[in-house]
Amino acid sequence: MKLFFPGLELSRRFYFEVVKPILLADFPHLRYSAARLGEGSEVLGYDTPLSMDHDWGPRLQLFLSPAEYEQFYEEVTNRLRYRLPGHFLGYPTSFSEPDRDGTRLLVETDGPINHRVDVWTVRGFFVNYMAYDPHQEPTIYDWLTWPQQHLLGVTAGAVFEDSLAELIPLRRKLQQYPRDIWLYLLAAQWSRISQEEHFIGRAGDVGDEIGSRLLASRLAHDLMQLCFYMERVYAPYPKWFGTAFAKLSCASHLSPILLQILDAQDWKSRETVLCQAYEI
Repeated sequence: MKLFFPGLELSRRFYFEVVKPILLADFPHLRYSAARLGEGSEVLGYDTPLSMDHDWGPRLQLFLSPAEYEQFYEEVTNRLRYRLPGHFLGYPTSFSEPDRDGTRLLVETDGPINHRVDVWTVRGFFVNYMAYDPHQEPTIYDWLTWPQQHLLGVTAGAVFEDSLAELIPLRRKLQQYPRDIWLYLLAAQWSRISQEEHFIGRAGDVGDEIGSRLLASRLAHDLMQLCFYMERVYAPYPKWFGTAFAKLSCASHLSPILLQILDAQDWKSRETVLCQAYEI
């Protein structure tokens, strides 16, 4: 296997250099969209060589209209099983069957390719991934219950082709919280901070150094989340939270202060530095 290659670029090239030519040759009149969305560190652009250990490789989603999905799903899926090459850019194109946790690995094979060109309708993908029917307007309940990681999963990644003209408008619609939802989330986050900011001193005053440090750490996290809201950027799940924060415009100013909060050796120093962060 070759050295690490960014997964999103791998998927893009796999589509244009391998999958699309097969579809043009075998299904010349088929209308479809193609993208790499949803789960996976590569969708966010954060994959590293370690990401290659599972669920990583030449993969993408192919979207058909409902009528053509009913007619061509099995044929397209099976045709790719027998027409895809066993390797692309040095990587196997076949994946293992999922284990009980749903994890799949790249595997060598001499037979049909157990590929990850996953064929969907647009509605089917969004209902499966985030319990949302894209033919309906998102409700307040939707916006307040969708994990930000799921919103990132459908607005990050890449659309390689959108002949159905559905994915790009949907991504624009979900790119940011609507203004009233955004203002509510800002207010709620400040309220969350206000409920605990005074506990640093209370814990420290009774000699609870561990409690004071834990509270400071949680408040630092809450401030970072507030920054994501302020800059109208969705925050990823914990593995990439700090990595994504470092890309915010406020990070160069706030990161040194956040490190001081986490490194502070007594509660009074901790509180002083937290106040600097609140003011910023």
